[in-house]
Parts: sequence; structure tokens; C-alpha cells
Amino acid sequence: MSANEPGERPADAAGDDAGADATGASTEAAGPEPPRRRFLLRRRPVIFYGWWVVLSGTAIMALMGAFSYYGMGVFFNSIKDDLGWSAAALGAALSLARIQGGVLAPGVGFLIDRYGSQKLVLIGVVLSGLGFILLGQTMSVVYFYIIFVFLVQGGVSAGMGNAPMAAVTNWFYRRRATAHGVMNLGLSFGGILALPLAWIIEAWGWRQALVFAGATIWVVGIPLSFVIRHRPEDYGYLPDGDKPGEQGGEGDFPGAEAPAEVEYSPWEAMKTLAFWSIALMFSARHFVTGSVALFLIPLLEERGMSLADAAGVLSLMALIGTPGRVGFAWLGDRYDKRLVIGFCFAFQSVGIIGFTALGGNIGILFFLILYSPTYSGVLPLIPAIQADYFGREWFATIRGLMTPVATASVVLGPIVVAGIRDWTGSYEPAFAALAVSNLLALAFVAITRPPRGATFQPAV
Repeated sequence: MSANEPGERPADAAGDDAGADATGASTEAAGPEPPRRRFLLRRRPVIFYGWWVVLSGTAIMALMGAFSYYGMGVFFNSIKDDLGWSAAALGAALSLARIQGGVLAPGVGFLIDRYGSQKLVLIGVVLSGLGFILLGQTMSVVYFYIIFVFLVQGGVSAGMGNAPMAAVTNWFYRRRATAHGVMNLGLSFGGILALPLAWIIEAWGWRQALVFAGATIWVVGIPLSFVIRHRPEDYGYLPDGDKPGEQGGEGDFPGAEAPAEVEYSPWEAMKTLAFWSIALMFSARHFVTGSVALFLIPLLEERGMSLADAAGVLSLMALIGTPGRVGFAWLGDRYDKRLVIGFCFAFQSVGIIGFTALGGNIGILFFLILYSPTYSGVLPLIPAIQADYFGREWFATIRGLMTPVATASVVLGPIVVAGIRDWTGSYEPAFAALAVSNLLALAFVAITRPPRGATFQPAV
């Protein structure tokens, strides 16, 4: 992908930024002032604007983690017990939401690449917040399914995952995995909030807690959506803060030049083995980690813990996983990402096996030490390796096309775990099965090969 000279707007540049520069209105919204091309020609800001994009994405990920990814596990038993539903009935609703995400993902990815991340983040935040507020009025399974699938998960799918991820991918090249790792700290922060969320549920009830979740998403997420910018080229930058036309000096790395990245179209990417192996890696990870996040609290409550104590373990899992998101991402910017991903998958399995085999506090400690940092470490590496192999231009569309491949296992996760629990009367056998299935991910790592023309420039 060729770099544009200062003052030259890419012919196919799309998205929120096009409207922002044309009218001057969007750039006056909340958040730090995005860099303008004329300003860049005179002097550079102290902080590269790409890091403001990362921090905004971090906060949006924290909202998603606190109330959706981890939060539904905190709500799970309270909703199930109050309404008299089975674990399978409630788990099926979460699986249907994931089906919806997989079906919409290719279209959402295209919209992100076509119209930019900012608009999709704003739409997603508004829909998700509304969904949580309405979910607090649940009286029937059908109502819960409709609101959760189409509003809550619809909003998350539209703007709280792939949209900020695509923006961060566009703003970084040599430090891409590290930038994704920092952004994904938001999920850890969201997990840490599981404990105060449990306190709110115990104090106010799950209905009022859901309304609180929706209002918080609006109050925090809407202003942050205006900080997101889709592409650095629209403001005279190159990825990593390099300046067009410079052969070095003022970028994050001396001697930096415009990155010579391969650019695969979605159709070209789908014809490579790497596309399918990365999609299957993506699938294997979510089958396990999504189920663990959802059912860890119910399992610990089954062992005799209170909701607050079980939520505390979930918060510890997220907290201990925090350095893994950045640490393994940092390694991925310097070494072969496949080796780092394989290491993480192996230790995730060992951590879950120890958790179920040892039991008690020793099993929890084993789980926290081995599983927590490695499950977190994989997350920023998968989109980073995708961008390394297929480029930035169609990143969101290609990721959206991978998502349906992953959806089958993502959907099966809650159904399988809840089904085993209803069949055996315990979550323990289900977690043992998750540990074994996670080892299959190593096979997908082993067959992954860079497609023709893919480049990797270590951040050293």
C-alpha cells in the first residue's frame, strides 16, 4: 500500500474522517483534537494521536468486558434463579447472540472499511446501552432473547469490538501487536469490574443493575466514540507516527519509512491457507475462553462460593491477565507470532486441567497463574497476525469473513457446557472437556504459513 504525500487525501479514503475534514464539525467533538495536516507540516504533537485512538478503544473494550463478556457471567445465576429458567435456556440465548454476531460480521466489517470506525462505534454504543436498559424489564424468555440478541449483542458486534480494532490496526505497523495489547487491557479492566458489579446486583437486584449498565455505556461510550479516527493518512500521518516524505528522524523509530505492506482483497485472502488457519485459531480460542468467562462464576458457586467471592476470582483472573495482554503482544512484535500464540494455547490447557484436577484453592491458584496471562496474551496477537498477512485496507472485512468460521464453536461453547452441566449435575466435567479441546488449537497454529508477499518488520 503506497503512502500518500502530505496534503493528499487517499482517493478511496472512506469513513467518518472524510465528513469530519469536509465540514469541520466532527473534529470539534469530545476528546483530544485530532491532528490536522497543516499543523503536522509545522510541528508534531508530543503524543502521537494513534495512542489516543488506542486509549479510547481501551475504554470501550472495558465497557464491553464489564457488562457483556464477563458481566453476563455475573448476571447469569441471578437471572436464571429469579425467573426459574434452566442453565441451557439462558445459555442458548447467549449462543443465539453469537450466531447473530457471526451472521452480521462480514457486513459490519465492510461497513467499517467503507464508512470508518467512528460511525460504527457510535451506533454500537447507542444500541448496546439501550439493550441493557430494556433487558432490565425482562419477564419472558422470548423478550430476553429478542432484546439481548438484536440490541445488546447487535450493538457489541457493530461497534464495540471490530470497529476500534480496525482503527488501531490502521494507526500502527511495527508496534501493531503492542497497540492491540494495550487496547485489550480494557477487557481486563472490565473483568476487574466484575466484583463491584456483583455488589450492585446484590444491593439493587439484577434488573436495576442492567439499567445501570446501559446508562454507563451511554455516558462513557458516546463521548469516546468521537475520539476514534479510522486512518492516519487522513491527517497527514503514517502508521506509528512516521511523517510522509520523511526517511526518518521524527517517527517512533529513527530511519522509519512508509511501511511496504501487502494488501489482499477479501476474495484473495479467502483463497489462502493462512485465512482458514487463522480463522480456526480464532474459533478455538473463543470456544474455550468465552465459555470459561461465562461459566467460571456458576462453577465456583457450585463449589460453595458466594457470588461476591466467585466474582472476586473472576476479577483476579482479569487482573492477573493484564500483563499478559501487553507482554505477549510485545513479544509478538519482536518474534514469530505463531510461536507466541502456540505457547499461550499450551499453558491455557494446563491451567484449566490443574483447576479441575486439583480443586479447592490450590486449583484456583494454578488456574490464575497459568491460564490468566496466556488466555489474555492470545487476543491481541490474532488480529495482529491477520494484518501482517493480509494488510490494513480490508482488515475489518477480512476479519468479518473469518468470524462465521469461528461462530460455530463460539455458539457451541455455552450450549455444550450448559448441556454437560444439566446432564451430569456439575460444571467440572465441562471444564475438563474445554481443556482438551483447547489443545486442538495447536494444530491450527502449526499449519499457519504467511501468504505470498506478507512481511514482518520487528519493532527493534
